[in-house]
Amino acid sequence: MKKTAVLFIMGAFALIVVGAALHVSLRYRVVHTGYQIGERLAEQRELEEEARKLHLELSLLRSPERVERLAREKLGMVRPDPVRIRVVRTQEQLAAMEAHAR
Repeated sequence: MKKTAVLFIMGAFALIVVGAALHVSLRYRVVHTGYQIGERLAEQRELEEEARKLHLELSLLRSPERVERLAREKLGMVRPDPVRIRVVRTQEQLAAMEAHAR
């Protein structure tokens, strides 16, 4: 064989090896990125579930019945006697009530 034919075959082989290495590298990146996406999606689902639970807990904690029960049991508070309740209004509220009554 001639020297140029051997160089051509070696060059072609080198190109095939480099192309295969690039292909393997690219496939590795694709698979690795796929795993990262899967992990992020799982993390997103977990965070959404945690947020849902926290919203539920918040609504339970803000429940008027719960607040009233805690006020009675822990703070010793009682409902005021309706006779002792006084409504305080600002000047603006009084003016608005008078205007509405006309």
